[in-house]
Amino acid sequence: MLLSRNPIGPITILLWIVMSGQAAELWVDGKVRDGGDGSAERPFATIRAAVAALRGGDTVTVRAGVYREEITLNKAGREGQPTVLRAAPGQRVVVSGFLPVTGWEKQRDGVYTTTVEGVVTDLFVGLERQPIARWPREPWVWRLVNDCNAAAGTFRDADGLPSEEVLKTVAAKPGSARAYLYLSEGNFFRDVGVKSLDVERGVIGLSDAKTLRNRVGRYQLLNHAALIAQPGQWAFETVEEGRTRLFFRPRSEEDLRRTQVPRLGQQRLIHVTASWARVEGLEIEGSLKNAVEISRAEAVTVADCILHHNGHGISARRCARVELARNIVVANGNGVSVASTQGVSVHDNEIGFNLVDGLVIAGNVSGRPGGEPPTTDAQVCRNYIHHHLGLGHPDNIQTYRGVERLTLEDNVLLWGGQALMTEETEQATLRNCVVLGTSAYAIIFGHGNSHHWTIEGNIIGLGGWGAISFTGKDYKLSRNIFYGNNLTLSAETTSDDNLYALTDSNQPMVIVPKPKRHSLATPSEVFAAIGQEKHGLRADAKLRNVPARQAWIAWDNANTTNRLKLQQAHTKTGTDGFEAGDKVEINGDGVLRRITVVEGDAIQIEPPLPEPPFRGALIWNWKTAANCQLDTRSDEPGRGSRLDVSAFQRGDFDGDGRRDLPEVPAELKTAWPNPNRFVLPLAGF
Repeated sequence: MLLSRNPIGPITILLWIVMSGQAAELWVDGKVRDGGDGSAERPFATIRAAVAALRGGDTVTVRAGVYREEITLNKAGREGQPTVLRAAPGQRVVVSGFLPVTGWEKQRDGVYTTTVEGVVTDLFVGLERQPIARWPREPWVWRLVNDCNAAAGTFRDADGLPSEEVLKTVAAKPGSARAYLYLSEGNFFRDVGVKSLDVERGVIGLSDAKTLRNRVGRYQLLNHAALIAQPGQWAFETVEEGRTRLFFRPRSEEDLRRTQVPRLGQQRLIHVTASWARVEGLEIEGSLKNAVEISRAEAVTVADCILHHNGHGISARRCARVELARNIVVANGNGVSVASTQGVSVHDNEIGFNLVDGLVIAGNVSGRPGGEPPTTDAQVCRNYIHHHLGLGHPDNIQTYRGVERLTLEDNVLLWGGQALMTEETEQATLRNCVVLGTSAYAIIFGHGNSHHWTIEGNIIGLGGWGAISFTGKDYKLSRNIFYGNNLTLSAETTSDDNLYALTDSNQPMVIVPKPKRHSLATPSEVFAAIGQEKHGLRADAKLRNVPARQAWIAWDNANTTNRLKLQQAHTKTGTDGFEAGDKVEINGDGVLRRITVVEGDAIQIEPPLPEPPFRGALIWNWKTAANCQLDTRSDEPGRGSRLDVSAFQRGDFDGDGRRDLPEVPAELKTAWPNPNRFVLPLAGF
């Protein structure tokens, strides 16, 4: 063997080999004029340039700024040395799909117009979604439908259309006008183009007739320049292929300067296809579809990010070993979805105020028999998931089409259409969770195919229709507190040592559906009849601070900001348990309002709401409570959840007194949705 005559030659070569295996750190700074070499002194100007230059296992560190770009992370790291895309510590890095709107010209009566490239689906002033122009003028008023004719593609206004000039204007030239339909059969919304409007006959013709195969219950007309009546309203029309004309009535000229539209992210803003990868510390906004999409990758982490005002927050599909940790996912169309993934951990996140669902864990979303594998071994722990009350069939958590070995532990689930909706889900555990406040059942084990669940040590209740709907097989329940709702138990349940804290003394504790439906009032009656709840209790749960009762607000055009029609299941009137002088909270907004009058099914309140409520708003009666800070901890030993709700709401999931989530910038806090000021998007869900 011949050695180099230079004595340091082999050492130099060895050093180069060692160094070549080490990760590099590439820097990005959007404020530099020309991109450099990625060093801290000469950073790249764009994230895409840094990602193109990195090798697997490198770290891209991004300095403060707004980056309007789409990024694909496709170079895999390895165990112990992942490829990392991160914000510089302590700096605000925004990856944005929003593009500013400019060139506004005054048209008429405070309405401005401009033409932009591409399709427009929403208009924002800053981070505030602007209301699309609608008829009826009051956005909370909906027209009823009859005579749906799918063959003809028409439906009839149930009360006939009034002879208003604005409707005649729309009828003369529908243009880009759309009908926003509530499809009552599936409980969701669709927006469909209006082809014709016959004011005299009260008949609306649609461009997509097949939508009318569903049962349409209500509708509004929207998106026509003639319908713009209030400050903040807007509309669009397609003027030619790939171009859109906007009409907008701003509240101020300053609003006009701050207009923007989601434009980037037709599929996603950040696409992770590399295994052993991390995305951390970024703020991601304005994507038309997914803010972050993870596809066919293994060992991927998304952590410490804020994802807001996107079509969808985080999506992972056909992956393995995915971790979603300490993220804030707020004000998107949908929050987080995981499909056909083996091994996923969703922990220490806040997921709230999304238009439809909060967290979805699913299997074969393709819908084809055997199309995609189930999701297996999913851990959902220490999350605060709340306020999914808007469009579609909204759930705080939904699982469906093949989920196996699922654990839901130490979660707070508040204010949803359903807190947990499941189907085709097996071998699952719900443990030490707070599950309160829904317009339908708090939990639905649905479609006769959600089996083998263990439900232990939770507080579950204040469900509009009830606590739990069981339709499958093999449910084991123990050490839970059921608050305000009873249970329906059967041969498919094994239930013992639960506490039933019912708000009405006449309410049965348990209902037995077969062989003949009957009600049972006490644990001894339940045990004698079906051999369950031998150690159960019917008693005061001694919870520290909880509402005494829940109702929901009827979807009724007669509601105003201070007069509300209430509904409850299994009561004579919607106002049972509500009295003048009681303090109430609506949709978990943190505001105590006082009932001044109770009349039939309606109450009057002060102070008023900012606007009449959207469908299914929840109302909690706190009676004489000094505040509405929920505290579900109980002095009952061994039953219910031990979680501190207020700590979760502060972002402290481990109880050490420190916030685990990213700090929310002040301008974002002001942009978080108000649950009692619901702005419908252009698109239906």
